[in-house]
Amino acid sequence: MSDGRQFFARGEEVQRLVDVYSSHARGYAEGWSPVIRPMGRRLLEAMPWGSARRVLDIGTGAGTHLPDVMRLAPGAWVVGVDRSRGMLDLARAYGVPLVEMDAVDLALRDRSIDVAVMAFVLFHLADPVAGLREITRVLRPGGTVGIVTWSEDPEVEASKIVEQELDAHGAQDLAPPPPRRDELMNTPEKVVGLFSAAGLTPLRAGVERFEHQWDGDRLFALRTTFGRSKRKLDSLDGKTRAACLDRVRDRLSKLGPGDFLYRAAVVCGIARRPLAGC
Repeated sequence: MSDGRQFFARGEEVQRLVDVYSSHARGYAEGWSPVIRPMGRRLLEAMPWGSARRVLDIGTGAGTHLPDVMRLAPGAWVVGVDRSRGMLDLARAYGVPLVEMDAVDLALRDRSIDVAVMAFVLFHLADPVAGLREITRVLRPGGTVGIVTWSEDPEVEASKIVEQELDAHGAQDLAPPPPRRDELMNTPEKVVGLFSAAGLTPLRAGVERFEHQWDGDRLFALRTTFGRSKRKLDSLDGKTRAACLDRVRDRLSKLGPGDFLYRAAVVCGIARRPLAGC
């Protein structure tokens, strides 16, 4: 494949991801944001905010982490950027400047940002090091970046039942987004390596573990409004969809709490743009 065709293919992948998040924005905000916000908060509370005057939330999405950023950096100028217009429309409720912008092509001046946050975004980039280098460019010397990536993101037993019924009813994922690149950043050592390759000085990286207890109604709402199961559900005609959902509800009603217990682990990493040579 020529370089031009590679660029075009990557552009198509990015657009598919943008389309998914835009069309599923409400389901993400209502169902998934409350799950990941505590994981992001663990990172944010470990970051240095004392001298932060200009803060950039990259891949801000529906604004999941903006309340914590504003709490930790009161008085700072905070801006959120994302490629998904549907997500940004929801983030406007937080009252901060928002810009439709690509994480690997930030329309910001060199050395203009004190603190950058990239929570649950880096694994979506085709070239994570290029994304981190772009952050390095916009950070002032001594500025910091914090990232959160997945270490363990297992599917709960209840979600497996949803997928089983979708498959049994002939559902298909007709427009899957590009796969995440978790394998490049699912350990502290890998995150440190990415920081170093981008010219950043790693300050800390470690695994944080979390639990979230779903119940049948909330899990059902999430799986029918966001993600792969939502895309597959949309492929069914009305009658088949209704039959599938009836089966899902019936099977979920017979499960115990352990089948809804989500245990996840993330890697939280913090790095600094070096002072020397800047």
